[in-house]
Amino acid sequence: LEKAGCREPGRKDEKGEKAMGAVIICKRELAETPYYIESMGIRVYSMEELAYFLYENIYLVDKRMLGVRLFEWLRDEMHCPELADRLQKGAEAGGSLQNMVLTILRSVDFYSQEELAQLTAKMKVLNTYQEQERLKLRADEYFVGGNYQAAIYEYQKILDIRQSDRLGVEFYAHVWNNLGVCCCRLFLFGKAAQAFRTSWQYQKDPVVLKEYVCAMRLGLSDEDFEEAMELQKIRGEQLEELTEEYERLSREAGERLERPADLAKRLYELEKEYERNTRYA
Repeated sequence: LEKAGCREPGRKDEKGEKAMGAVIICKRELAETPYYIESMGIRVYSMEELAYFLYENIYLVDKRMLGVRLFEWLRDEMHCPELADRLQKGAEAGGSLQNMVLTILRSVDFYSQEELAQLTAKMKVLNTYQEQERLKLRADEYFVGGNYQAAIYEYQKILDIRQSDRLGVEFYAHVWNNLGVCCCRLFLFGKAAQAFRTSWQYQKDPVVLKEYVCAMRLGLSDEDFEEAMELQKIRGEQLEELTEEYERLSREAGERLERPADLAKRLYELEKEYERNTRYA
């Protein structure tokens, strides 16, 4: 995990905070074959990297990530059979993810006791959340990380669970909105429009209405778009206001559109970007 500068494990800066802009010092030999975290498209080559990922991405940790494949990697690549056996026995006995994460972190001299206590407190709070709330935290992390397919998968899991009155309409409005944004990022404008429309039905947010109209504009021909807006009685000044930003961005995109000098290279870059965005969790 590349960072600028360096520090010793657990070192703090002058303000007592974890030093940023530092490298992780790997004390053990690096793995020849990395452990691949599929949902994030990340390869880790050391125990320190694994610990860092778990600590910084605790909302993404699940039983699939800490499963048989990890145990085998710890034995074969990290030469840590005792740790692998301890984790596997804990998993087979129905042990919690919290204990598994802490077992891994404590096997690496990187995080201080204070930091481990803070992480433990965070995980305890997470355990008090409803399943839908935990799924949303995970989905949001995927979303921010650009893994839109995995985010869609997690948002859809929330919507497949019976709706909770305690979470309220705002929670579900946000889920539908974020689902719509992910679909837009993958050019699924029809599905995005449906998600935005549902979000709008939960909570009358004018920003979401604009997103809905723009998704419809992107996904339909001019004639079909006008007909759809007329059926929903979105017309005149209201329609102009809702599509004003879309028209502006469309004009700017046309003005800036240039043919790449190396078209094949650019296409390859776009393909790799799309692959990253469509990884499954």
